[in-house]
This record gives sequence, C-alpha cells and structure tokens, in this order.
Amino acid sequence: MFALGAAVLRPLQDDDAEALVALLGNDREAVLQMSHMPYPCTLESAREWIALRTQPGASTFAITRTADGTFLGTIGFGGLPEMPAVGYWIGRPYWSQRYATEALQMIIVYVRRLGAKGLQAETFPENPASARVLAKCGFHDRGIGRRNYPARGGLCQVHIHILHFATYDATRAAEPKEGTLS
Repeated sequence: MFALGAAVLRPLQDDDAEALVALLGNDREAVLQMSHMPYPCTLESAREWIALRTQPGASTFAITRTADGTFLGTIGFGGLPEMPAVGYWIGRPYWSQRYATEALQMIIVYVRRLGAKGLQAETFPENPASARVLAKCGFHDRGIGRRNYPARGGLCQVHIHILHFATYDATRAAEPKEGTLS
C-alpha cells in the first residue's frame, strides 16, 4: 500500500468489481470519461475490465480512502517503460475532493523511481476536470490527437498531456507517507 493524505493505493482485486459497479453502474457520463469501460457498467464488464488490469505485469491500483478503506476509483500506468501512459477515474460521489490529484502524485513518485523519463496521459475534450488534475500535477497539454476507443464508438478526439521528469519540480509531489507500491 502507498498512502498520501486522504488516499491510499493498493493492488486492484477481483472483488473490487462490485464497488466499481456501484460507482459506475448507470452513470453514463462517468463511464464516458473512461477509455475502455463499456456502458452500462455491469458486474460482468467490471470483472472483465479488472481481469485485464490485474494480469502479471499490470500496474493498476485501487484508490481507497485512508480513513475507512472505501473504494473510490482506480489508477494505473503502462506502455513504454521510459514514458508510460497513466489513466485514472474516480466515482462521482468523490469528485472534487483531491483524491485523483493525490493518487496521481503517488503514481508520479512511483514511476519516477522506476526510472521512467516521464508520463503521458489523455483526456477527452468534455472532461476538463481531469485535465485540471493533470495540470496541478505538472502535466502540459500538448494538443489534440485521435485514438481508437471501441467502447466509446471508435475514433475519438483526445487532449494529449505530457510530464517530463527532467523539468518537473519534484517538490510539487509529496513523498508517500508509508509503504511502497508493489
């Protein structure tokens, strides 16, 4: 486990599917902010989504509340080891409470320790809140691109965000309070 303030990251588990459905089930707007979750989010689709993200070598974590362990969302990274892509989501009841920012700060510290040169992320144009989280954590919007996301109907416009660790002010991301991600 890895903790910072109000959020804790722990490995994503199969039994998180029910909590995922409780947060996303019929929330079309929230599901549409995710690149690969089909709508509606059913127990079967949540289990499939988790199974893909808990395979050996996967780096996806549950975001939980420090105070009581409540499941809030997920965050993960993958792709090129020198510049992995990061993605995250937070359930609607927990939006605007800094959980996404804290989780991203923990991932930045972790990925930097792994020797990566930076991180990249994408946001959909209709999700400015996620773009603000990235900006708070030092990412820069590098413009518009297109990606194929079948769960969203195919080719989609995305904003591309980059964080280069060489120019990143490490004092912006607090060090974790306890534990390590594993």
